[in-house]
Amino acid sequence: MIRTLILSAALASLAGCVNVLSQPEAPDAFYRIGPMEPMHRLNATVTIREPEASRLFSGRAIAAEDETGALRIVRAVQWTDNATEMMQGALLDSLSGEGEFAALPSNTSGPTQFELTWRLSEFTLYGETARCRLDATVLRGRTRGVAAQTTVETTAIALDPSNAARAKALTDAGRACVSELAAFIVDTTDKEAVSAAAPLP
Repeated sequence: MIRTLILSAALASLAGCVNVLSQPEAPDAFYRIGPMEPMHRLNATVTIREPEASRLFSGRAIAAEDETGALRIVRAVQWTDNATEMMQGALLDSLSGEGEFAALPSNTSGPTQFELTWRLSEFTLYGETARCRLDATVLRGRTRGVAAQTTVETTAIALDPSNAARAKALTDAGRACVSELAAFIVDTTDKEAVSAAAPLP
């Protein structure tokens, strides 16, 4: 009987600890990168893969770098979804096409003329400055040869030092990165089409 009471008390105490630990602080606000307007018109079919990224950049947390170079999670703000998924969705939104021409996510597309592989190498805050950097490669669909590569870097300045304003600035930097990358994809695929149509010497 005594053992039963001790065991019950221990389990109750453990349950209380688990209950406390399983309740993280809820963010005050959630932010998203998309949806974006289809401002860039494709004349090709392109598979858009989800970008690679470090674990710190790829999830829902928003990180900031301090003066020592240490990265810390910004409290009270968070992405609505994983950052890499939102960047992929925003890029798909930005690219439009008519008829057979379209940008397609990699999990639903069949063979396409081109494929984008990319990495989100920077997506952090530094003080009131938001920073985004993408390293991207456009591949030819059939041969897997490299059509073109680029690095896109953008920044945005927060309107004030609050975490909410800084998160909004990171949203703006991300959207600017996506827009520049969309323009690069259209330019690359258009040039490839012209090159393929040119008569052989």
